[in-house]
Amino acid sequence: MEKGTNVFVTGATGLIGGELVRALLTQPVGKVWALVRATHDAHPETRLANRLKRSAPSERLGTSAVRAVGGDVATPRLGLNDADYDEIRREVDIIIHSAAETSFIRAAACRRVNIAGAKHLIEFTRQCARNPLLVCLSTAFVSGVVANACLTEEDGRRPRSEHHNEYTHSKAVAEELFRSSGLPVLVVRPSVVLSAGVPDVGFARAIIQFIPLLNELDAVPINPAGRPDVVPVQFVVDSIIGLLQTRQRRHDCYHISAGEQGAVTFGELSPVVDRFYHRPVPLRLIPLAQWTRDVHRNYIRTPEQRRIFASLRNYLPFLNMNVVYDNTRLRMELGERFPPLPPLTAYLEELLALISHDRGISRWLRAKGA
Repeated sequence: MEKGTNVFVTGATGLIGGELVRALLTQPVGKVWALVRATHDAHPETRLANRLKRSAPSERLGTSAVRAVGGDVATPRLGLNDADYDEIRREVDIIIHSAAETSFIRAAACRRVNIAGAKHLIEFTRQCARNPLLVCLSTAFVSGVVANACLTEEDGRRPRSEHHNEYTHSKAVAEELFRSSGLPVLVVRPSVVLSAGVPDVGFARAIIQFIPLLNELDAVPINPAGRPDVVPVQFVVDSIIGLLQTRQRRHDCYHISAGEQGAVTFGELSPVVDRFYHRPVPLRLIPLAQWTRDVHRNYIRTPEQRRIFASLRNYLPFLNMNVVYDNTRLRMELGERFPPLPPLTAYLEELLALISHDRGISRWLRAKGA
């Protein structure tokens, strides 16, 4: 990526995609197109402007450098009109594919957006005049069901392995489609990405909405020695920009992760949560292997607690993986340009403060016994 490079971004209204568009506005690039789905109440231009305001409500952004184009990766020709399709196809140098369905429960939507969307994007890229680099935002969790490990990039992309849900499976399938396409491809695999630094309740709630619910429990089946691999969104964006500015990358796939050096344990995170919520008794973390039926009955006693515990079931497999993703490749590639990587303990309270008055969570808690 250099002066005059034309960039096409999908998923521009999402957390990472929106932050990438903001970052590109500060770079000496050429044209920037942002693929945005139109909705019944908002045109693509309006949706993109509203997304950028979520990052900086009081900031005047020079959005004239980016053009929102209506479309949808889940449809043929990316849903582009003829004029936009022809312009982007002729002039694009880099395609950053950030659009994804990230739901743990909407399996059909994951297949439609993540797998069919990958096929449509490959077809589009093959029609492009300048043989553009296709940057695929995958996920470190394409490795599937793994526990108690530090995984390298070569350990990933396992579509035929067992997966906790269709989201990670569909991303593994999509990544295999991209990497076997014969196109110039760069795969980046973020781990869990949190919206630190983005003053928006919705983005903060997307990942950590379960944490306030823990205040209704005395114990949970989580190993205090387990480590979640979590990174702030700015680290992800800075890493991607850094890789694109690297002229001769040594690899075609990189973890954007906390890794061995940056991950902290749940035992280190738990006091942060206890302190923030002024818990009179610290939340007890019990390794999953010790969470017997008797322990469950002892700690999950009331109908409210049973309902809350049931809502955590989609999270618990990931919370108990104790897997970190090696980022040695990224560190070596970027060298002194490796972005700042604060530990989760440094910004968790910031995110908890954002969601502390979230009406959606408050309503759920008030209705939990209904």
